[in-house]
Amino acid sequence: MTAVTAAVPVRPVRELLPHLIWEAVLLLGAVAVTIGLAAENSHVFGRPAWSNLAMTGFAALALALSLRTGTPNLAIASIAGLTGWIYADQNMVLGVLAALGIGIVLALPTALLGVPAWAVTLAGGVVVQMIVAGASDGNLIPLRDAGDTAFGPWVAAFVVLSIGGGVLFAVPAVRQFLSANRPAAGEAGAFTVPRLVGALVGVVGSSLLAAVAGIVQTQAMASAGPVYSTNLLIYALAAVLLGGVSPFGRRAGILGVVLGVVIVSFTQLWMNLSAAQSWQALLTIGLYALVGAVVVGVLELLGRLFSPLVPMAVVPPAPAPFAPPPPGYPAVSAPPSPGYPPVGAPPPPGYPAAPPPAGYPPVGAPPPPGYPAVGAPQAAGYPAVGVPPPAGQPVGPPPVPAPAQPASGPPSVPGPAVPPAPGLAAPPAPPGPSVPPAPPGPVPGSSPES
Repeated sequence: MTAVTAAVPVRPVRELLPHLIWEAVLLLGAVAVTIGLAAENSHVFGRPAWSNLAMTGFAALALALSLRTGTPNLAIASIAGLTGWIYADQNMVLGVLAALGIGIVLALPTALLGVPAWAVTLAGGVVVQMIVAGASDGNLIPLRDAGDTAFGPWVAAFVVLSIGGGVLFAVPAVRQFLSANRPAAGEAGAFTVPRLVGALVGVVGSSLLAAVAGIVQTQAMASAGPVYSTNLLIYALAAVLLGGVSPFGRRAGILGVVLGVVIVSFTQLWMNLSAAQSWQALLTIGLYALVGAVVVGVLELLGRLFSPLVPMAVVPPAPAPFAPPPPGYPAVSAPPSPGYPPVGAPPPPGYPAAPPPAGYPPVGAPPPPGYPAVGAPQAAGYPAVGVPPPAGQPVGPPPVPAPAQPASGPPSVPGPAVPPAPGLAAPPAPPGPSVPPAPPGPVPGSSPES
């Protein structure tokens, strides 16, 4: 039996519904954490809160974009640190260009060779981080044009980009095209244009967003160095997983990343204000990440049940040995209708046999006069059926020579016909034109003087 592939219906609402339900739960959690932070210190909602929210938000936005496209970029913290260091040492434009170049280099193995992005970016992140550590000798570089930066616009930009990206990815055509790198069963996918575009958008786009996170971090700290970006990936990962963004790609909600960033960022501030140790803060963030991983697993399970993304193999049923009869016709093995005799049964009493057609003798009647009876002996003079002819006698009647035509004069009269065999009547002569009599005239061979 050959399996066929069933078409996958496009169900954007059913695909987003589990995420929207979880985001309603996240909204309650974000409100609870915000209330708790305000109760701890009502003056915290200023520069520290907005700068931390913007920095964590852009890092989470970068990681979420790479996860949505199926190309996890684990180098966002290292790229943020490199951009911040170049920004403090040189200028902001060179830092953004450096992040762009690193993103292109890291995207090419995934786009062209199908190498998993997490492996490429993890190794590339280590290389970038060691370059920053070696170039700075582990020292902090103060920001030259440090000032009183307003972080409210950065937070607003993060919220708009996050919600706008969620709405854009809710479009089925965009979500399906950009998530072509989502892993599937089997070997690594071959090169395709959607995979190339998805890798470039995911890895390069997340590298640029990570550069923004590095710029915000440098402005908040008024300095840059390799130690600032160490835990940025952990905070971003916890916020993204809490937001319901699947590490497999494609599946994500709309408000989840924003709500996850609020919970993670405000929890971090809350623990700092409560004089918690650094390991306790990281432990809490790690627990957030684990809870988010479990939530993502449940969302993936619900998605496979209500809105599967991979075409399912459907085995067609075995064909019936005989096609069913049309409606109104009895089945092949069905008994005859009441009043009808079964197949092969003799006709009921009183039913006459079918008469022969007109002109045909009835069944069993003797042959007409002149016809030999069936089984009668052969006529005299005819050899028996199957007996070979005598030696030297040709098979079949002898040929009749054609009459010779005279040189001149009227045509000769054909000779007498061959008599038929004894016991058989002579066949009638075929119709034809009669020979006209010879015209009067001199006899051939005589002269008119004689």
